Amino acid sequence: MNIFSLLLILSAILPSVWNLLQSYYYSKHQINVYEPQNKSQKGFSIIVAEKNESKKTIEGLIHNLLDINYEKYEIIIISDDPKEKFEEKYREYMNIEKLKILHRNNPVGGKAGALNYGVKHSKYEYLVFLDSDARVDKDFLSKLALYDFNVASYRLRIYNAETDVQRYYKEFTEKVMDSLFKVRYYLGLPIFPNGSAFCIRKDILIKVGGWKENIITEDLELGIRLFLHNYKIKYLDDIIVYSLAPFTLDDLYKQIERWSYGSAQLLLQSFKLFKKGIRGIEGVLYAQQWGIYGLFIFMLILLSSLNFILKIPLLVFILSIVVYGMSVSIYALVYKQKVNNYKLPLVILNASIAGYCKGLIRLPFKWTITPKEMEKEVKKEKIKVWITIPLLFSFLNIIFGNILPSIILLFFSIMESVV
Repeated sequence: MNIFSLLLILSAILPSVWNLLQSYYYSKHQINVYEPQNKSQKGFSIIVAEKNESKKTIEGLIHNLLDINYEKYEIIIISDDPKEKFEEKYREYMNIEKLKILHRNNPVGGKAGALNYGVKHSKYEYLVFLDSDARVDKDFLSKLALYDFNVASYRLRIYNAETDVQRYYKEFTEKVMDSLFKVRYYLGLPIFPNGSAFCIRKDILIKVGGWKENIITEDLELGIRLFLHNYKIKYLDDIIVYSLAPFTLDDLYKQIERWSYGSAQLLLQSFKLFKKGIRGIEGVLYAQQWGIYGLFIFMLILLSSLNFILKIPLLVFILSIVVYGMSVSIYALVYKQKVNNYKLPLVILNASIAGYCKGLIRLPFKWTITPKEMEKEVKKEKIKVWITIPLLFSFLNIIFGNILPSIILLFFSIMESVV
């Protein structure tokens, strides 16, 4: 067995292990992680960083947060909008007692830079971080105050499900993410925060160095750092933050691509988790899941394309496909995820592979906000690259008598042609 055969088998095993782990987590998702509560008077600073959000989105955010039934809290919104747009958007909200509207004249450090700016202007000991599209219940803070914690993450729910994409995203989020957080917390595995549903003591955030600036997935980076500093993130299953889902396939592509890019950006840092033993190894799988999802498909296409040179045995191709296929089948049976539009998993696969590859080689990445209103679907022309290249190498492999690699490449070309 040559090294390329070994690479193909390993690329099938790694995502298969993660698929099986996720299946196990979901099979246990009915467990109860509710804990005894201790009422205390905590003070909360709710911090939201935004740029180029619509006035309608910001108005909804402000009205929702001002409606919270709790005394000891403040709302801090940091805007990196141009001055004129900032003034037009926030003019009527500047004199509300609980509300601090901050504008950065020289926005640096990306979203993390804005969050650090907000932390500097906060007055309470607990910091709650939300996105501009987040919505909470009136008793959000009063329930949060009942828990003793240093760092906490809570359940995400989707409050819009109009399109096929949103319905799929909603089901995925409310099944996969909840089981990943709940069961992994129950098993003592590291929980990495979601930046739109996260609370931390201010002194701890400052102690570990705040948010790392110019990072695409600043929440994952902070979670890795907290775990390395031995801070346990508590998962609060009964506290909910409601969030928006992407409207279109194009919106979904951009979001997954961004997450995948950020995961690859943190590859070397996530390797530091290995020193934490078994829990750290599992933490690496979680941190790098967006690269793991598409690993086998990427390697299968790459090695099939070059098999007229590499000469990987037919049995290796069959074995790797069987291993991966069995894990995907188990995953699908356990989750029972409804897919009304088969383009959805293909777009996610494309976005995860493209984003992760870009992140590994550090291609410049333009961060864009996820639209908060329905826009016209725009087909991603870049996806068509996946059609022409596999087709070309499919014919090359036919010439050299490599029938199975040729069929594999032809299959993926046909699947991609309809995305």
